[in-house]
Amino acid sequence: MKTFFARLLLIAAISQSAIVFANTASENIIDLQQDAVIYKPSKVIQSFDMSYPSSARRNNVEGYVEVSFDVNEQGSPVNLRYNRISGLEIFETLIEKNFDDWEFEPAKVHGVAITQKNLQRTFTFTLTKLTNKFPEPLMRRSFANMYLNMRTLLKDGKYEELGEMLTIMDKANIIRFSENRQLSLVKFTYLEKTKGSDQDKIIALENALKDNPRAEKTQKLNSKIKASLFKLYAENNQYRQALVQHSDLSGSEFSEGLLPDLAATVEQVMAKLTSGEPIATTVKIDGTELFTHYLSRRVFKIDIDNPVSFTELRCGKFNVQIQYAKNTLYQMPFDWNNCRLVLQAPKGSLVSVSEAAIYDPL
Repeated sequence: MKTFFARLLLIAAISQSAIVFANTASENIIDLQQDAVIYKPSKVIQSFDMSYPSSARRNNVEGYVEVSFDVNEQGSPVNLRYNRISGLEIFETLIEKNFDDWEFEPAKVHGVAITQKNLQRTFTFTLTKLTNKFPEPLMRRSFANMYLNMRTLLKDGKYEELGEMLTIMDKANIIRFSENRQLSLVKFTYLEKTKGSDQDKIIALENALKDNPRAEKTQKLNSKIKASLFKLYAENNQYRQALVQHSDLSGSEFSEGLLPDLAATVEQVMAKLTSGEPIATTVKIDGTELFTHYLSRRVFKIDIDNPVSFTELRCGKFNVQIQYAKNTLYQMPFDWNNCRLVLQAPKGSLVSVSEAAIYDPL
């Protein structure tokens, strides 16, 4: 254990030394602390309720509407844009009618309100009652039945039907009940069986960890989830986040049996972080239009073959708006940790992120 944390300290020390790419002479360098907008994200104060359109109910029509919008300095949503629409036009009309009733605490820079752009929300219209307005006990039973149905479909290999149910779950944005853990793990297994993207697998496991009861049985399951996340982060060049998961595992009494199997991967992660080689990651955006990637080093550059809707860093309590440009190096200060790069671009886009090589000038 002491050796592991000593190595972490070594990596931290090396990370604060000189940081270079092989060829930087022709590239712009942007200091994100000085030349980017650092802000505290907006948050919802008051949402709005919508009754199910009677015409859609009579015809048993379901659907969803995915929108983008901005939140201005007064905390009002503005510039409503429609990304995807499924179902009747009445769904779109209903959102437009209620949109102005939404209230936010605006995003802030040093306490001063600013406009936050490109927020997203999916409104789901479903007769299966997967909404937060449904009475909680009945909703729990509905989720329990859904979970059992999904387990059966998974066991029987009916992946197409299971995929449709998972889509309903995603669009309904189910995150507040304990059953979410089981549903997320079913989704992870489904992605494993159908060769889904690693990014979607990571999101499924991260969602499974959001509900965190302290029962011993659950803590053992948490350790297994974190071990799987560690491997996925490591395989996808998100080395620092892999070490965060491993550190959590190392401090848990429920994970001792898992650690020996991870030892070889830990050595590989350490070697990558302390090497003089850039960390290069290339991903095709598939399934979702969002690319997310935990950064392991403080200088990075991005290349993408399609227009970018927005780019930002999410570093826990604050976000950083980035103006994407080719042949540009972005540099983070030393006190920014656990920062996740988030980029939106059309499905099928090829995104490359190169994180700077590091060396110790001493």
